[in-house]
Amino acid sequence: MKIRSFFYLLCLVVTITLTSCFDRDKYAPKPYERALEIVKLSDNEFLHISYLKDGRGGYIPCNGYIYANSNEALIFDTPINDTLTDQLISFINNELKFSIKGAVLNHSHKDASGGVKFLNRNRIPTYGSIKTAEILAKDSLFITHPFETKQEIVLGDTTVENTYFGEAHTVDNIVSYIHKTNTVVGGCMIKSLNSQKGNLRDANLLTWSKTVSKVKDTYPNVSFVIPGHGAAGDATLLDYTVNLFSADSGQESAVSNLE
Repeated sequence: MKIRSFFYLLCLVVTITLTSCFDRDKYAPKPYERALEIVKLSDNEFLHISYLKDGRGGYIPCNGYIYANSNEALIFDTPINDTLTDQLISFINNELKFSIKGAVLNHSHKDASGGVKFLNRNRIPTYGSIKTAEILAKDSLFITHPFETKQEIVLGDTTVENTYFGEAHTVDNIVSYIHKTNTVVGGCMIKSLNSQKGNLRDANLLTWSKTVSKVKDTYPNVSFVIPGHGAAGDATLLDYTVNLFSADSGQESAVSNLE
């Protein structure tokens, strides 16, 4: 686990360029848009990274995750739109040759659920909180397996636990925990080291730190943490996030375009 985190943090990983595998015309990025990137962490673990415009001429990398066990794969968060989600699903099916168990949606923003329409259209199971389901339903989108507080998904010989701990980045954000690898997929609730607070549009600053503290207490053995943006790491990311949003942090930095 330490080796995996070390390689990712130092960028000593291979980014898979999705060119030879796909119809270039179908998946060619529109002008001024970034293509989907996939980073291999191990034979059964991959990051998928799509990019949001930041409103200042740059791009914000948005993390998603693929975890496979016994040839079954779960996707954690979709890329930011249906086109990139189509590309990701094609890559998993045709190149990795994993059977897709479904997709876990961390919250309702487009850097977590931007491709849910594609998933719905292609009857790919989706998992997320009932709060996320209610928000998406306003746009005629749906989650096939919503839950209120806790949900378990059996994946091969391990269990993935999705839990709603409370409000933080959004009212509906959840945390996913993979028992076999002690991995927390935290989404935008969890911040990468030295990052700022980001988009606070739908945030609850009064409860954010308390919510992440509950995550720490529930999973004391966590060894790998994937934030919504920026570099993955270990449990230090949980501590950093708790401190960043503590009552005396005094930092207010909102990025309006960051989901």
